[in-house]
Amino acid sequence: MQLFDRLKKRFNKWTDFDIQLNEKYKRRISLVVFFLFIAIILTFNFFPNQIDLEVGEVSTTDIVAPRTVTFIDQEKTEQLRELAVESSSKVYEEDQSVNRMILNNIDQLFNVVLNTKNRIQNSNDGQINNKLLNEIKSNNNLDISNENLSLLLKTEVEKINELHDVSTDIMEEILQERIFPENIIEVRNRINQLALETNFNREYRLVLVNILTKHVEPNMILNLEATEQRQQEALREVEPVKRTVLKGENIIRKGDIVTQDDIQVLEALGLRKPRINYVNLMGVLITLSSLLLLLGYYIKHYQKEVWKNINQLILIETLVILVVLLAKIISVFQPSYMVYLVPTAIASILITVLINTQIALIVTAFISFLIALVFGNLYIAAAVAFVGGLVGIISVSNVNQRSDLIKAGFNVSLSLVVFIVGLTLMNLTNDWIELLWAVGMGVLNGIFVAILANGLLPYLENLFDLTSSVKLLELSNPSHPLLKRLLVEAPGTYHHSIIVGNLAENAADRIGADSLLTRVGAYFHDIGKLKRPYFFSDNQFGGENPHDKTSPNLSALIIKSHVKDGLEMADKYNLPKAVKDIIQQHQGTGLISFFYKQAVEKNKHGDIKESDFRYDGPKPQTKEAALIMLADTVEAAVRSKNFNKNNHNRIELFVKELIREKLNDRQLDDSPLTLHELDEIADSFVQILTGIYHKRIEYPDNLLKEIKKDDNNDKNGN
Repeated sequence: MQLFDRLKKRFNKWTDFDIQLNEKYKRRISLVVFFLFIAIILTFNFFPNQIDLEVGEVSTTDIVAPRTVTFIDQEKTEQLRELAVESSSKVYEEDQSVNRMILNNIDQLFNVVLNTKNRIQNSNDGQINNKLLNEIKSNNNLDISNENLSLLLKTEVEKINELHDVSTDIMEEILQERIFPENIIEVRNRINQLALETNFNREYRLVLVNILTKHVEPNMILNLEATEQRQQEALREVEPVKRTVLKGENIIRKGDIVTQDDIQVLEALGLRKPRINYVNLMGVLITLSSLLLLLGYYIKHYQKEVWKNINQLILIETLVILVVLLAKIISVFQPSYMVYLVPTAIASILITVLINTQIALIVTAFISFLIALVFGNLYIAAAVAFVGGLVGIISVSNVNQRSDLIKAGFNVSLSLVVFIVGLTLMNLTNDWIELLWAVGMGVLNGIFVAILANGLLPYLENLFDLTSSVKLLELSNPSHPLLKRLLVEAPGTYHHSIIVGNLAENAADRIGADSLLTRVGAYFHDIGKLKRPYFFSDNQFGGENPHDKTSPNLSALIIKSHVKDGLEMADKYNLPKAVKDIIQQHQGTGLISFFYKQAVEKNKHGDIKESDFRYDGPKPQTKEAALIMLADTVEAAVRSKNFNKNNHNRIELFVKELIREKLNDRQLDDSPLTLHELDEIADSFVQILTGIYHKRIEYPDNLLKEIKKDDNNDKNGN
């Protein structure tokens, strides 16, 4: 406990450090720390079990898959992608200009031959040599061998023209078809065949073959852009090759040579020697950031009171970290049924009890997604976590005592057993041993939840200054030491507090305030009167009034001090902050009018300060504190008026006048009460007070005598 008290003091010192660090920066710091903690838990392997093996090494042990995992076989997927690219048809477009160019080149060749032949015949030299042939080819850009060019130059003009016509006919016939780059060899073979079928001798047929094969070109041009688009479409249609390794499957046997395929399986299972996967790390951080932003947006816009309360925010963050850390520890164990042991309902139950149901629901969903990430995107883990948390929330939505937390744990066990059996039957499994283990984990989950939730609740209440309904119900028990002291030492104050509690609780139900906190706050609001009980009219019972012997200033000081004394007692008895706030605020800065008027009457110099006769405040900050202020005022005033024989209307007018006075005195300025709610409160007070101070029937004297006579006869045994 000493360690816990020191921890609480440090925590309170930080949360109360408003001078240098306001709420806005505290909230930012807590969110950043929370994000870092969760990110570390999700990405860091706290219990490394890596296997240091390389391709080609011999395994010294049997390596078994610790869990079932499905992963993409990158090597086979890449092979399919390459095959898809290769098999995708290329896109070609027919180019008629190629046909014209080919025929023009053939015409040019034969024209050059005829012109050169005439020039040679007219020259004095008339000799054909390689130098001349190379010069002719170079000047006219001809694609023909020297041997064939020499033969044509020596051939008769008629024969040249005949060769020209035949080559043109053959080429035109060839160009009537689509010629693709990949079948150019087939086209050239066909040219050979057509040339050999001509009537020319072998020498001239070879010339035709040489000319035609050198000039023929594909007339179908590859459209690179369209081809690449078609290849991309083919790649998109390739489904990644997924491979599943089942839990317990032998990955590598002792003595086997490790292959690249084995390494891929080890990496998918996370058993390979540590290597930072930046892509995976980035994915986890992006997913976590998205979930945290959604949670933060919901709390900021739909749970504004939680967002403004730094203690409640840190409580939520602490419980989330606790559950995710437990999930990380549990994920280390190999059996798949261990996923059913994660006690998500701990956070769900405690947040419901300490804050509210709505925030518990959204936090449960948030935790469920995180647990799925912990178990490698196993979303059955998220489903189980959410079901357990939801049952826990429902089970404590109307908690009345601490044992209800135990019942909630058993409800979680029962619901998880049913859910696990349903999931197992859906998967058509025949492994009944596995099912029994899974059911056992579900039962243990609920027990774990009951023990931890019940054990952590008082510590969390104390550490974060939060008040649960369980704590309030315990405080409302008349056997509480302070209430027992109040009953014995200040009975008038005790009964006054009970009536104030009834008045305030009924009004709280009317306006939607926390009725339980209101009732408990009313029970303890005047505990400061225990220090000097007889200085307060509640406890004087018609005896001597000690204020008759004191000055008005001293009397006012004594009356005011019951607030400070109450806070000291509240600290001593470890009352929760919500109750202490009510003790401090229930008088606001109200005027102690009786002694103030008395002081004014006695003072002849007129130097009496009204502020000396007002309570130190602060004014009520909550509906509950304001309700107790009004109920306290109304109960005391109505009791002093002695309404035993007055009617309902007089009580109503009196109550509304008292509330109006508090409103005019600006005592309700800081509370969130509306004018409509004040009307509801007044009606509620009148309803209760009329029942207490109702007009009683007066019995006739002769009837009273008969009743007494009957009582005496009963006593005498007649």
